Amino acid sequence: MEEEEVKIVEKGEYIPKKKPVLDDDVKKLLSLKKKPVFIRQQYHQYKRLSKKWAKPRGRHSKLRKGLRYRTSRAKIGYGTPKKVKGLHPSGFEEIMVHNINDMEGINREKEAVRISAQVGKRKREEIIKRADEMEVRVLNRGI
Repeated sequence: MEEEEVKIVEKGEYIPKKKPVLDDDVKKLLSLKKKPVFIRQQYHQYKRLSKKWAKPRGRHSKLRKGLRYRTSRAKIGYGTPKKVKGLHPSGFEEIMVHNINDMEGINREKEAVRISAQVGKRKREEIIKRADEMEVRVLNRGI
């Protein structure tokens, strides 16, 4: 497998994101992880209803009966394969980081960093700088 070299470019140019090292089987399973968007029945008719999925109830509900012209329903068959369950869509395992010490022992080929929302701007910049030195991908790098 050929590795892509990450080139240092001048400010403002595109920097390619680091990719995980995955075998062909896992790559195929990651593509199966995508599923349709499940929306609540009749959400468009009432302002008080959100798009968020809710199980269809009701004696005459066409969605509950599973009529084909209705939208998709959440079912067991849409589950994620076990090998890729919990992985980020890019293929990395997410490691939550609250400070620089949490970054010790990260496998940069399979794991990526997600900075906690409670981390402030100064510490966030330090974590991003340390991640760049370690060549670890930061999933929520920010602006």
